[in-house]
Order: sequence, then structure tokens, then C-alpha cells
Amino acid sequence: MWRAIVFSLAVALPCAAQAAWTPLAVPKAEATLRAVGVTGPNRFQVSGSKGTYAVTEDGGKTWRMAAPPGGEALDFRGLAALDAKTTILTSAGDGPAGQAKIFRTGDGGRTWSLVYETRLPGSFLDAVAFRDTKRGFVLGDPIDGRWFLLKTGDGGKTWARAEGPPVQPGEAAFAASNSALFLGPRREIWIVSGGLAKGRVHWSADDGKTWAVREVGLAAGPTAGLFGGLALGRGQALVVGGDYKDELLSAASIAIGGASGWRLPLHLGTPRLLEGVGRLDAHTLIAVGPRGTSRSVDNGATWRELDQDAFHAIACRAGTCVAAGGKGRVGVWAP
Repeated sequence: MWRAIVFSLAVALPCAAQAAWTPLAVPKAEATLRAVGVTGPNRFQVSGSKGTYAVTEDGGKTWRMAAPPGGEALDFRGLAALDAKTTILTSAGDGPAGQAKIFRTGDGGRTWSLVYETRLPGSFLDAVAFRDTKRGFVLGDPIDGRWFLLKTGDGGKTWARAEGPPVQPGEAAFAASNSALFLGPRREIWIVSGGLAKGRVHWSADDGKTWAVREVGLAAGPTAGLFGGLALGRGQALVVGGDYKDELLSAASIAIGGASGWRLPLHLGTPRLLEGVGRLDAHTLIAVGPRGTSRSVDNGATWRELDQDAFHAIACRAGTCVAAGGKGRVGVWAP
């Protein structure tokens, strides 16, 4: 009976032609990649551990290693590609040990400027996101009971503290996919978190002047919660998560909603951790994690597991989606 029910659901779900990741070879195969930037159909960038920042301008046929000088030991878990030449890199690590830094290049990584560094106790940078080529935000772990939040209005040349929303004891962001912070239409800011009995979403409609918070019913606990998300429209978003200590935990890993509440969409496949999500086109969303890819062809209403390809982060632009993960793994979505 159960097999019959599952089969009926599978038939009822919207379906599209089978697609797959096209793997690319990155020179630094030992790196764990946690962030992706896409500036064109064949132009993208990846970054991660061991001071890795790699750029391709020919769809991955060749790569140029272009990390900031002196950053060989840093873990670049945050990347914002503002255009083909301008990129912001953030390093995740212990601030007092000199590992919480923001770098900026305006010439495709040939030269870099260290534009911000914090050594505050407890400081750790989790994610970076830009609204356009000028306005952006960086999220860091909570300090003194509030999210550590930075903002820029000049394309990342200078940064200033902004007052982040209050957090509960033990609440934290997962610097897994550069998407614990993401931006929506107009002046929306979204922050997703874990570490508590329930995952939480912080939402602002006025660039952080005021905040609302809602709990979301995905996997939760000290090593679990919400890992990333994607704005779907005004006041609406989709979030993904799970447990990084139990990647195949039998629990929901996708939620869709907003200020009015959250629901769990139908998701066919093996329950598992998902860390990032991107938009391929007007109807198609792709979610990635270390245990595989899921896809929705109806703007997040229903989902289907597609493969077991391991990725941490995804970025999409103008019909091109690129994902990155452990062991220098990079893939381009091939519809």
C-alpha cells in the first residue's frame, strides 16, 4: 500500500526533463568550497578553505587561482561577485586570531584590499550578500546577544556596524553555504539560524531598522537548524536545513513561507541535509547539500530528489546555476 501511495504522489508531482550536474575540474582539489558567484553564462567564481579563490571565464575549461596575498590559511566561506571584475571575499574563523576579514578586488582578483577586520571576542563571519553593486551586508555570529551585522553603501569599499536583531542563548548561523543571510525585494533582509529547539527566521523589511522573527519546523538542535534560503518575492522565502552531524536525519529539510507562517512542501526522496538553494528560472529551484540535489519545477510548492551529488553552496544567474562542495567539487547545471 505504501509503495502505491508513493507512486501516486510521484505521478501527481510536476515533472520536467531530467537534468544533471556537469562536473568541472578545479586545480585545488583538496579544498572544501563553500561559496559561489556567477557573473555570466561562462563566468563564475568559487571560494573556500586553504585560501581558495578560483575564477573561470570559459565555463570551467581553465581556472585562475587569485586569492588575496597572505590569505593562504584563511577559509573564504563568503563571496559576492558584484560584476566580472569586482568581488567581495569574507573569511570565516576566529576573529581574535585574525581570521575574520573582508577583502575586495576591482580587477578580477589581480590585486586586493583588506577593507575590514574584526578581532572582537566571539567574532566569526558567516555570509555576505549584496542587493546591487553598491549596497551589501555581512552576517557574523552573535555578539552581546545580537547578530553581528555589517553594511556597506559603496560597493564594499567601507563597512560599518549595523544593529542586528536579538538572539536567544545558543542561537547561531551555519557558515556552510554563504546563504544564512540573503536579501529580498526592496529593503528585505533575511537571516536563518540553528542551535535551538527550533530553527528561526529573522526578517526585516526596512534594511534592518526593525525585525520580526518566526520559528520554522525543520530539524533543530545544537548541530541542526536552518542553513540557508532564497527570497521568493515580497515577504516570502524558502529555507533549507537539517543536521550536519546526521546528514540523513529523517526530518523535513525545506520550508516555504514568511511573516504569516511557514509550511513544509511535499518532498519526494530520502530525507537529508540541504544547505543552499538557487533559482534557475521563473519556475525552477535547485537545492543542494552533501547528500544530493533536489529540484522544484513549481516555484517551491513541491520537490523531488534527483541525485546524490555532494555540494554545499549554489549560485544562479540568468539561467546558469553553479554549485560547489568538498574536495574541490564544482558543477554546472545542465538542463
